Amino acid sequence: MTTRRRWKRTTSRIATFVFLMLFVGWIAIEASQWLFRMRAEALLADIKTLTLNRSSWSDAQKLMTRWGTWGEWYGNCDAEDCSYSIQIGHLSLFYPGFVSEPGPHIGTRVLELVGLRSAGVTASFRVAHGTVISKEFGIDVALPVRRWITPEGGFWLTSKAGGTYWPSLDASFLGSVTQTYRNAYALERHPNRAIIQRRIQLLASFTPEESPEEQAALTDFRFDCITRLTACSSRAELLPRAEEEFKADFGAER
Repeated sequence: MTTRRRWKRTTSRIATFVFLMLFVGWIAIEASQWLFRMRAEALLADIKTLTLNRSSWSDAQKLMTRWGTWGEWYGNCDAEDCSYSIQIGHLSLFYPGFVSEPGPHIGTRVLELVGLRSAGVTASFRVAHGTVISKEFGIDVALPVRRWITPEGGFWLTSKAGGTYWPSLDASFLGSVTQTYRNAYALERHPNRAIIQRRIQLLASFTPEESPEEQAALTDFRFDCITRLTACSSRAELLPRAEEEFKADFGAER
């Protein structure tokens, strides 16, 4: 066998090995992405089981036991007063800090081409005097890289102070015994709920008096933005009812 043939065979074997390693790596990350989605769906389902002013400290403890790997609290946490939060992330190595740095972001673009992207979910609840008085759930999913840069050349949602927010789609809900966020115009139309824009996050806030049908609609998250091949580009793809009401109330094109 000539040296040239040996070289071609060696090169072919190396290329095949590299391809197989990349394929196996993609399968592993894709599997972890689906696992993350299933955990996110399970976490939302668990948070929904908590009923404001009715669920007990015992109910809260069951969630704390189940999600203890990702849960945390500060200060005392007992039946009298406990604020508990849960955070789960996916592909955190491709998360915030670096996005404001100039460059082509090749790694993120490559992941995006094969349907992989950063995402995160958060959930929390508060117990006071033995009863759950608030619960919250939120999701954020990275925008396509092409949406990171504005037509003017600046970074997406760069503030006047020079800070840059993480370019993602963010939606959440907060159920609380008292309406934390009050907007006079919106509350005239629906006194037991409000849709609020907090920086880049869309928040649906409601009290226990809101109808079960509206509560269900405002907590009806769509999780396919985590796993679909093409990245989502609108908050309506995460939480349709909240985005629809926000635009109706404020005439916003977000």
